[in-house]
Amino acid sequence: MKYKLLALDIDGTIVKEHTNTASKAVIEAIQKAKEKLSISLITGRAWLDQKIIIDLLDLPSNYHVSENGAKVINPSGSLEYSRCIVYEEIDAILSLAKTLHHDVAFCLNGKWEPYTALEKTSQISTISFISANRQLGVQISQTLPETGREYSVSVGSHWSESEWAVTMISHQHASKGNGLAYVQRKLGILPEETIAVGDGACDIPMMHYAGNKVAMGNAEPELRLMANYVAPSVLEDGLVDVIRKFISVA
Repeated sequence: MKYKLLALDIDGTIVKEHTNTASKAVIEAIQKAKEKLSISLITGRAWLDQKIIIDLLDLPSNYHVSENGAKVINPSGSLEYSRCIVYEEIDAILSLAKTLHHDVAFCLNGKWEPYTALEKTSQISTISFISANRQLGVQISQTLPETGREYSVSVGSHWSESEWAVTMISHQHASKGNGLAYVQRKLGILPEETIAVGDGACDIPMMHYAGNKVAMGNAEPELRLMANYVAPSVLEDGLVDVIRKFISVA
């Protein structure tokens, strides 16, 4: 199979969690890969944080998905697709989750911000709840139908405290899967011509739109189970292995 699109998560895949520097080997592998196929970064990062990695990897002329699928940025650098949570829905969500988390943050206006930054004019793409364990995160997801609205939800492990859970809530049509499908339509690329690589629970939706599903060695168990291939971890530059194996670069 000749692949035409490489869809990459950022944190835990290209870079260590919440850092902005990839290894020299990973950068060089991506530079070689971009000569053979399109590369889209598909991340939970806010757009302004994603742009740091786009510039690092010299990938400005591609489609990229940020904020867990809430935004798609086109090759000209303009926002082409946006799906946000309505401000008036926030109080209901916070009320349902109030005893189930110990911290909350909002991705709004291209940045991750605390509750105090919320305004009625805010463009809210994602709400992130941090809970003491996964069971509490699952309970948050289970309470959401009480709002009378549908959302895109993922429950995964915290990046530094593995026993904690992170529950990500977005617009019902905002997921990494929706974002990847949009990019495929724009480029005329089929799912079977796509490789998706990730490590977290929020990467699961994009795997449904990829013929080749790759989990990093540090990936969460659910993602590893659905993967066609498990690469070495991000600490071992696993993405280099993926590119050499499936894209035939030296």
